[in-house]
Amino acid sequence: MLKISILLLVSFIIRILGINWDAGNHLHPDERMLMMVADKIHFFDNLNPEFFNYGSLPIYILKGIGQIIDFFFKTNFAHYGQMLYLGRFLSTLADIGVIFLIYKITILIFKNEKQALFSSFLYSIAFFTIQNSHFFIVDTFLNFFITFLIYICLLYVKKPSNKYLFISSLIFAAAFTTKFTAIIFTPLIILLIIYKSKKKLFHLFLFTFSFLVFSFLFMPYMFIDNSKFINDISLQLKLNNNPYIFPYTLQYVTTTPYIYYIKHIFLWGLGPFISFFVIIGSYLMFKSKKNALLILFISFYLYYFILIGGSAVKFMRYMLPMYPFFAILATYGLQQTLPKKTNLRGWFLVIITALIVFWTYLFLNVFTKEHTRITASKWIINNIPNGSSLAVEHWDDRLPIFNAENYKFVELQLYNQPDNEEKWIKIKDILESSGYIVLASNRLYIPLSKLKDCNKYLSCYPKTAKYYDDLFNEKLEFKKVAEFTSYPFIKLGNFKLEINDDSADESFTVYDHPKVYIFKKVKPENIFFE
Repeated sequence: MLKISILLLVSFIIRILGINWDAGNHLHPDERMLMMVADKIHFFDNLNPEFFNYGSLPIYILKGIGQIIDFFFKTNFAHYGQMLYLGRFLSTLADIGVIFLIYKITILIFKNEKQALFSSFLYSIAFFTIQNSHFFIVDTFLNFFITFLIYICLLYVKKPSNKYLFISSLIFAAAFTTKFTAIIFTPLIILLIIYKSKKKLFHLFLFTFSFLVFSFLFMPYMFIDNSKFINDISLQLKLNNNPYIFPYTLQYVTTTPYIYYIKHIFLWGLGPFISFFVIIGSYLMFKSKKNALLILFISFYLYYFILIGGSAVKFMRYMLPMYPFFAILATYGLQQTLPKKTNLRGWFLVIITALIVFWTYLFLNVFTKEHTRITASKWIINNIPNGSSLAVEHWDDRLPIFNAENYKFVELQLYNQPDNEEKWIKIKDILESSGYIVLASNRLYIPLSKLKDCNKYLSCYPKTAKYYDDLFNEKLEFKKVAEFTSYPFIKLGNFKLEINDDSADESFTVYDHPKVYIFKKVKPENIFFE
C-alpha cells in the first residue's frame, strides 16, 4: 500500500496546485451556478435547491461540509466566496478516489500490482482529469461514483452477497442523484442481478427499494418537487438530442457522434502518447481470453460510450467516466508491447513515461500563468479611459471582471435569430455608439462563423459570420489592439515550445485559458454591413 499511497499523495499535490486559477472570480459558469444554488441551501432550514439540471447530492455535500467547518472553526466555507475553494478541494478528493479505485479494479481483474499502479499513474497524469479536478462540477463526483459502482459490481460477480447488493444500491443512488445520466446503467445492473442471484425477485426488490430510499435521502426534492424535477430533466434530455436548443450548444451542430469524442480524447484529453497505447490495448484486450470480471468491466464502459457517445451535445467532460477504462487499456497495451529483453524493457518504459509526463507538464503550465481574463481586465483598466463604451457579447462573461462600474456596457446579441437586416440594424446602432469591442472567448465566433448555410442548418448566421470575418480581417472601423492567450507551454531559457489548442473543444479552453480579443474603434464614420 506504500506505493499507491505515494502516488495518491503526488496526484493530490498536482491537482491542488493552481486551485485558485481564476483568483476567486468564479469564471467557470457551471461551477458558478452550483455555488449559487448551494449558497441558498442551509441545513436544515432550507434544502430545496429549486434546480435539477444536476443532482442535489454534490450540492448537499458541499454545503454540509461547509457548515460543519464554519461551526467548529468560525470560517466562511458555507458561503459563496469561500465555498469555491472547498468545492474544488472536494472535487480533487473525488478524483483521488477514482485513482485508488482504478488500482483496486486492476488488481481484482489482472491480479498484478505493477499493472495496477501504472494504470493509476496514467489516469493521474492525464491532463483532462487534472483539469477537471480544478473545477467544482458534478462530473468529477459522477466519475467517482460510476467507477465505485463498477468495482462493487465486479465484487458482486466474484462473490454474490447481500452486502455488495446493498452497497451497489447506495452507490448507484449516489451516482443518480449526482447526475441523471447514471440512470443508463439500470438495465446492466438488473441483468447482473438476474444472472448471479439465486433469489432473483427478492434481490431485485431489495436493490430497487434500497435505491429509492437512498435516492430520497440524497435528493428529497426530486420526489417532493417532482414537477420541477421532471421539467428540468426533460429540458436536459432535449438538449442532448438537439444542439439547437441552447446558444452555447450550437458549437456541436457540425460535429460527428463518437468521432468527435475520440478525436478530442486523443489530442487533448489523454494526449497522443497515452492514447496510442489505448488503441493498442483495445485491440489486444478484445483479442485476449476473457473471464467474467473482464467481460463485465468492458461491458460497462462500452455500454456507456455507445449511449453517451451518440449524443448531439458533446462536452468533453461527458466522457470523463471513460478515463479509468482508458488508463487500464493503455497500461495493458504498454505491458503487452514491452520488449522481451529486460534492459530494453526498462529504457522503453522510462522513455514512454517521460513523454507522457512531458506532455502533461506543458498543459499544467496553464495554471502557472495569470488567467487571460484577469490579464485582459487589467489591460482594459490601464489602457481604456473611464466612461468608455464597451460592446460585449451576450452568453459570455463581461470584461473587465473588476472596476466594471467605470465603463458603459452595451450587449451584442449575436445568437439571436433570424440573422436578418432587422437584427443587424440594431447591432449596427450598438457598434456606432461603442468605442471598443471585447471578445471574452471564442464561445460565439467559432460556432457562428461555421453556420453560414441556411439551406443546411436549422439556425444559420450568414451575416454574423460575415461580421466576424470582417472584424478579424480589420475591414471594419475596429482594429485589434490587444490579444491575450495562454497556451500549454514549456520555456527553457530563450527556447519556448507552445501547443496551440485553439482547435480543441470550447469547454477545454474557455474556462481556464480562453483567448481574449479587444478591438478599438479607429474611425468615427458610420459602420456599414453588407
